[in-house]
Amino acid sequence: MSWLGRTARRIPFTLGVVATMLVLGLVSQALWSPFEDSDWFESVAFGAPAFAEGRWWTPVTGSFFALLPWEYVPVAGGFLVLVGFAELRLGTRRAALVTAVCQLTGVVGSALLLAFLARTTWTWAQHTSQVLDVGFSAGAVGAVTVALWTLRPPWRGRLSAVVAAYVLVSVVFFGGIADVEHLVGWLAALALVPVVVHPSLGLRAPAGRVRLARVQAAGYFGISALITVLAGFATAAEGPLGTVGGGDWPTGLLSVVVDLVLAVGLLRGRRLWWRVALVLTTISLVLLSLLLVAAVVAEPDELPLVVVMLLLDAGALVLLVARRHAFRNRRGAGLAGTDDTFDQEDARETLVRLGAGQRLAWMTTWDGSQRWAPGTPDGYVTHQVHSGVAVGLTDPVGDGPEGRAELTDAFVAAARHSGLTACFFSCSAELADLAAERGWTTVQVAEEAVVDLPDLEFRGKKWQDVRTALNQARKQGIEHRLTHLADEPPAIRDQVRGISAAWLGDSDLPEMAFTLGGLREASDPAVRVGLAVDTDGRVHGVTSWLPVHAPGGKVVGWTLDVMRRAPDSFRYTMELLIASALTTFRDEGAVEASLSGSPLARSGDADPQGIDAVLSQLSATLEPLYGFSSLHRFKLKFQPRSVPLYLVVPDPAALPLVGIALVRCYLPAARARDLLAAARSTR
Repeated sequence: MSWLGRTARRIPFTLGVVATMLVLGLVSQALWSPFEDSDWFESVAFGAPAFAEGRWWTPVTGSFFALLPWEYVPVAGGFLVLVGFAELRLGTRRAALVTAVCQLTGVVGSALLLAFLARTTWTWAQHTSQVLDVGFSAGAVGAVTVALWTLRPPWRGRLSAVVAAYVLVSVVFFGGIADVEHLVGWLAALALVPVVVHPSLGLRAPAGRVRLARVQAAGYFGISALITVLAGFATAAEGPLGTVGGGDWPTGLLSVVVDLVLAVGLLRGRRLWWRVALVLTTISLVLLSLLLVAAVVAEPDELPLVVVMLLLDAGALVLLVARRHAFRNRRGAGLAGTDDTFDQEDARETLVRLGAGQRLAWMTTWDGSQRWAPGTPDGYVTHQVHSGVAVGLTDPVGDGPEGRAELTDAFVAAARHSGLTACFFSCSAELADLAAERGWTTVQVAEEAVVDLPDLEFRGKKWQDVRTALNQARKQGIEHRLTHLADEPPAIRDQVRGISAAWLGDSDLPEMAFTLGGLREASDPAVRVGLAVDTDGRVHGVTSWLPVHAPGGKVVGWTLDVMRRAPDSFRYTMELLIASALTTFRDEGAVEASLSGSPLARSGDADPQGIDAVLSQLSATLEPLYGFSSLHRFKLKFQPRSVPLYLVVPDPAALPLVGIALVRCYLPAARARDLLAAARSTR
């Protein structure tokens, strides 16, 4: 059965209502002629006049029609999308109950509210209370409002905010009877959320309260920008608060920019922008107070709008002052809760003591990155901050799976508290599984080639290339030497530097960093270096191997980092270096050796979809520059098992920023002209 068929079977209530709408539209001819001109209209339409005349059945009958033929598209189509989504999330019974309750509450509640307000001198209320309406939109708005609370953060909050903004702005700008029904139905849905969904708000922890305060403050200025835009583009409309819209858009441009900058700054907890927001809100409050006095004296029609704006600004000011402790971040400051005394040596001691949760863990001790160590739990996270993203390098170094899970959650919370987006790059399946439990986004970004050493033998047809390399090396007098670079004589070290310089000179981009080390990292006394040297003392190639520690400090494996060969070296240099190192590690008792990850490479014949398709295209673009796929195919000569490496992003909306941050991690010294030159060279 197709996906469409399976989905249709899960939304019988939605399809039944839509089918009823279409059948009644055919019978009443409302699909091609205005229903409000039909003889049926007054008998089935709902509103305060209908209830006053005793037509109490109209909330049911009026729900299945639209006023005009073209309105069947948003009415029936909107019901299909919104209530269909709710039925998928809530189930048929709960979705039907929520939709019916919100529809009845919206229709009856708005009629009672307007009938009460019509007794005042409020012109808008007097006019709107006499209008009849049809449609199921209040129920649809209510159903989707409840269903959104079944989503995980942050999408729950973001999409709920979109619905809230639509409902509130529609009432202010247009104020039709349908807009009032949506408002009442939406409020009914909010009351049903705790009963139907029982959401976990996560606001008891200090981090949750801080995040909520920032979102609320940023949301105020975001809505202010939206209202300014609508006021500039919309035609003047008589809404509940008087004439709104028809403003001069160019004059509002500066206001929109300021509001959006303030919203972003407040969302990140920036102290500077909190001060600016406090000053501007205070000035606005003073000006609105003066306008209130003027409206009372000279412009009473403008009084409702001024009062609402005054209350909104007063609420924003109270929030900014009451939650001032949520806005302490300063530009360029590190993550909250870190121990500034935790240095590279501390990282090495911690890694050796706790052990590597992943074969790439030694990279977390390299220079060039920061280390976030909260003290409790024990361990640290190596990261870099670019473009508002704290990019964690591999898994956290912690005390077992539970300690690493605690560090992961603490790092994400600290990043949010600091106004940053967190992610983890080149992490293991352990962290990817943890992310899946939390509803985070995971993307495979590389494949690590791992060779199991205890039973390693170069026998059989599949090892033919490796045996050929070893035999040819013996014939030509080229040997493998596994050593430490600092222990080699100056002549050897000079040759290694020359090989590296020649290798870098062939690339249009500078040397990559982050998960790719160079000679500086290879010079570490804890790192072993493989050299291919002939009888004349000439170095044909060099590799470096990073240690993998078990808890307690024992080295149980090695990870390949540097792979470089001289331009006119022995043909099988790399095969010789890797195969010889693997046999040495095996004889020393190591359990496994990692040939490291091949970025953007993957096995399998399945066509990539979504983000994976984008990464595949990126891999093809970068192949002429760095040869990721070629490197992956070369490693297959050593019959490794493929272990996926992942990118974990708690907030999927931040993926574009994460991509920019990763480019800066790998190419921190690259300039715009370097990237343009590289792009031209890939053609």
